[in-house]
Amino acid sequence: MIHCAQRWVRMAIRGWWLGLAMVMLASCGGPETANPDTRPSISPEDFALVPCGPARADRPCVLAVAGGKRILFGAPAGVSATLADADLRQLDAVMLFSLHAVDIEGLDEVRNASWHAGRSEPLLVVGPEGTLGVVEALNAAFEQADALRVVEEGMPPGGYDAAVLVGREVVRGASAPVFDTGDVRVFSSPMQMAIEYVGKTAETRAAIVIYSCMLLRSEQNGVPVVSSPVRTLGCGTDDLSWPLNETVFIVKSE
Repeated sequence: MIHCAQRWVRMAIRGWWLGLAMVMLASCGGPETANPDTRPSISPEDFALVPCGPARADRPCVLAVAGGKRILFGAPAGVSATLADADLRQLDAVMLFSLHAVDIEGLDEVRNASWHAGRSEPLLVVGPEGTLGVVEALNAAFEQADALRVVEEGMPPGGYDAAVLVGREVVRGASAPVFDTGDVRVFSSPMQMAIEYVGKTAETRAAIVIYSCMLLRSEQNGVPVVSSPVRTLGCGTDDLSWPLNETVFIVKSE
């Protein structure tokens, strides 16, 4: 976007019509973020993937809404601005693909915005080895800011303790789910995850494997998935590919 803008400004300086340059400047960028106001209605019985964050394949981000649960996969910069207040308030967990900067730059945003929106419980953050250190550092960094915020703005609806992040690290080779509410389960290995939704009937049972483009096909590790059908969200020739530009219903009750 920046290089494109600079190119058209230079052309204007060299004698092109400024008006034409401004028109072309507007064409330099496309949709850059998901818009939470344009998605379809999602009922408590649905299983849907909602786009979030910047619309870029190298900044994977998707909000899984299943059985009323909300699980954020990926936390790139700017993600909190693309999530509806209701999603932030009811957020159950954040799944990190990696601890690379591009995958966690928005974690502090999600922490603060979801607390301010009224999240009532500490937020679970699941990621690779080192996640506990990241979570502890963020909690420590915002401890004084949280107290000042309460003094200046009043106590958020969820209470003071809800601001805290709770970390959980993925154990390589483990088969137990890292998130399990009975009807919604998430299994994880480095950079690859599977979310399974078990509804009230056989027709509302499905799963999807979600992985980062940083993970090559030859490096993929098996992730336990027991439901059928199974879809994939990844890169290139996968069933669904980054960036996800619209809400996709994996299971929708009739």
